[in-house]
Amino acid sequence: MNRFLKFSGIPSHCKGLFFLIAALNLLVISTALGQSGYRISGTVKDSLNKAIPGAAIEVITGKDTVKGNTDYRGRFAVIGIVTSEILLTIKAMGYLSISRRYKFTPEHRSLIIQPVMDRDVNTLKEVVIKAKVIPIRLMKDTVEYNAAAYMVRETDRVEELLRQLPGIEIDNEGKVSAMGRPMTKLRINGEDFFTNNVKDFISQLPADMVAKIQVINDYGDEANFTGIKTGASEKMLNLVTKPGRNKGNFGNTSVSGGTNERYGLQTNANLWREKKQIGVKGSVISTNNAAGINRGISTGINYRDKLSKELTTSIAYSFDNVKNKNHQIDFIETLNTIGTIYTSDESQRNSKNNKHNVNWSLQSVGDKSYVQAGVVGTFLDNNDLFMGKSNQRGVIKQDQFNNSTTKDFSPDLNANVAWAYRLKKPGRNISVGVSAKNGTSDTQEDLNSQISYYGPGQASVVKDSVLNRIVNTRTLSRSVGASFRFSEPIGHRTDSLISRNLDVYYNFQLEVNNNDLLTRVNNNSSVGRVIDSLSTVYSSRFISHLIGLSYRFGAENLSYSLGMTAQPNLLVVENEHPVSRITRAGFNMAPVANMSLILSQNTSVTFTYNGNSIAPNLSQLQPVPNTRNLQNIVIGNPNLKSTFNHNASFTYQNSNLVNGRALMLGINSTLVKDQIVSNIILKRDTLNSLKQQTRFENADGTYSLDALYSWSKPFVENKFNVEFRGSIGVANTVSYTDSILNTNRGFNFAQAVSLRMNQKGLSLSAAANYTYSSNRYSLALGNLKDIQIYELNVNAKAFITPTISIGFDASKRINKGYSLDAKNPFLMNASIQKTFFKKQQATLKLQAYDLLNQGNYLMRSVSDNSIIDSKNSQITRYFQLSFNINLQQFGG
Repeated sequence: MNRFLKFSGIPSHCKGLFFLIAALNLLVISTALGQSGYRISGTVKDSLNKAIPGAAIEVITGKDTVKGNTDYRGRFAVIGIVTSEILLTIKAMGYLSISRRYKFTPEHRSLIIQPVMDRDVNTLKEVVIKAKVIPIRLMKDTVEYNAAAYMVRETDRVEELLRQLPGIEIDNEGKVSAMGRPMTKLRINGEDFFTNNVKDFISQLPADMVAKIQVINDYGDEANFTGIKTGASEKMLNLVTKPGRNKGNFGNTSVSGGTNERYGLQTNANLWREKKQIGVKGSVISTNNAAGINRGISTGINYRDKLSKELTTSIAYSFDNVKNKNHQIDFIETLNTIGTIYTSDESQRNSKNNKHNVNWSLQSVGDKSYVQAGVVGTFLDNNDLFMGKSNQRGVIKQDQFNNSTTKDFSPDLNANVAWAYRLKKPGRNISVGVSAKNGTSDTQEDLNSQISYYGPGQASVVKDSVLNRIVNTRTLSRSVGASFRFSEPIGHRTDSLISRNLDVYYNFQLEVNNNDLLTRVNNNSSVGRVIDSLSTVYSSRFISHLIGLSYRFGAENLSYSLGMTAQPNLLVVENEHPVSRITRAGFNMAPVANMSLILSQNTSVTFTYNGNSIAPNLSQLQPVPNTRNLQNIVIGNPNLKSTFNHNASFTYQNSNLVNGRALMLGINSTLVKDQIVSNIILKRDTLNSLKQQTRFENADGTYSLDALYSWSKPFVENKFNVEFRGSIGVANTVSYTDSILNTNRGFNFAQAVSLRMNQKGLSLSAAANYTYSSNRYSLALGNLKDIQIYELNVNAKAFITPTISIGFDASKRINKGYSLDAKNPFLMNASIQKTFFKKQQATLKLQAYDLLNQGNYLMRSVSDNSIIDSKNSQITRYFQLSFNINLQQFGG
């Protein structure tokens, strides 16, 4: 803990004073916010029991007027009411307004209402009201973008709208991230949407149906019900639709074909009602990208239905058949105490896998109780053929040729159930949960290796070694988890919106792994002989407890929790050959802290901290040599301790309501105790040649700190937008080389500036990016190469006529510092498309990629005491013709 405080810039001898000052400040804030007054809260819904987000709330209390809006769940709360009689008015586009009077009494100073709004069937059409549009609004745990502030064409999808939002990025594969964190869940109007997969639907849903886009720090439905938020949040995308656009039928079919083994047929159909969702999909796609040549067949069906006002169920099934061919080149520099090993690897891999996935869930959310249950089953059948050659020079001089075939069948089943209940006293609730997992893996491997040994200082081979092994592995992984949470309110909640709670929680986790490993050797002298030293029956059990106590405060603009957790754990490792049993106990304590503060209408701050234990995996524990790579034999360590991670994050967000300027800043830090690291040792073989052996140890000293920001500003009535974004980070990782501690200090810096113009007939964007990264080993015996990347990008799309458009994009990249041959590619892509029919539902598109044929894929990774540069042989120049038809009807 002292190391974490020191890393955060707080001397350890001041930590008590720091926490005392922080606690006193929070106490003063909570006391100031907790003054007596009246409060009214509730949930605004329509006649079909659907929440109405963004409804305008107005409360007239005496001579004052308090205004606000409902959140994405339709909820609102108004505090600071000073008179016992009020007039409440609720307005929402497409609905008849509501005006009602309410009276408070000294005994009932808080009112909870459930107003129902009727649709306004006489709403005038084609009425345009011009007003100042606020692009971004900040709420607790939520950033809300107003779609009206951005350019949306009739044929645009939600994907095009998201690309205009500051702080949000979409990569080439369609994956969405917000401030560097991936979007993991999709909802519409606060309700789960089909498969919840963000990528699947942002390219299908029309952008003009969206009124607001909300990026939410989500802690789960149970946390939303109980108010107890523990652990790390996930980024959720919630789309708020325009009135009447919350149902429809939509689907599309596309056919494509091109050069270099590219073709595709995709189709999907979706029925979306306010209470029911049914979707089916199917596709056959062949691509050639950085992952190799891929041919995939996919199909799926999902069904979701709201059986009653509170009860929702869903079931989904999908099947994927994927074939992959990949050719990769790696150059590896490995440092050790006596020199450097330079390894050149070249490999060819052909794989085929079949995957079945079944997902069922049931959820009931009422005023008093919450119930959730789910079952997920995955069945994976994989076949893999690998061929590779490896040349080592430097400290070790060897050549190795490997080929292997692998068959693996891995069924996996997960189940969970959770229940929460609000007791009679407001703010008092209880929740329990149970989860279980059972997974099996049956693997058969046929491994063939040939090694050519060189004598010291010799250029010729002195000996060849050929070895064929058959390895059968059966692994059974089971886990059971249970949780209990209880929240007790402190003080009188009826006086105001202020809430104070004492939360007690307990989590239990049991993980059991059993491994049966059998190794046989096939050569001229013995066929099928079992190698006892490479075979074992092995098991591990990891038992962890988490006991927590925290104080939680909640108000309209401030919420926080402070507390402590104790996390004892026990690791038991047993081996049958030879018979042994090792028991390791651990204990960690960590503070609990999170805060969400709305400083003003346009500024918010959040802070979170959490700690967690991680057990070593089976390969790190099992003391049996893993000889799949004869040049680097891996042996586990049954004496390992569990790892404990300290994680903290800070977020600052600010927007200008007048000019639309937005600033987002995020800082993340991690400190690791008892990190499981590799100990790479050089060993002499029978020919007095060297080979590597990897073992595992616990070590302290791993930490990271990184910061990222995004600053953007629209101008000329939002037709133009400029954005600066960047990141800077430092990290320290540790490992052992010949049992000597080796530290690697890394530094990363990235800076980008982009300019976007979006008008009805033309969209244009340009960006400049710079990335720098370096690594410095304490055992460095040579010059380590730093990586620098300069990149310029231009993207344009112009509409020649309302139905014909052309697109062009180009990028120039300059690579510096790679060990492999690093070209500086200039990529140029072009397209032309024509839309058909009255509503432009059909599109014919011709695309040309990498016209100059200069594409290449390079990547650098750092692992323990090795720096790895990787390159894939990828054909990037190709032409493709596609035809797509979109059929959709929303709100009708």
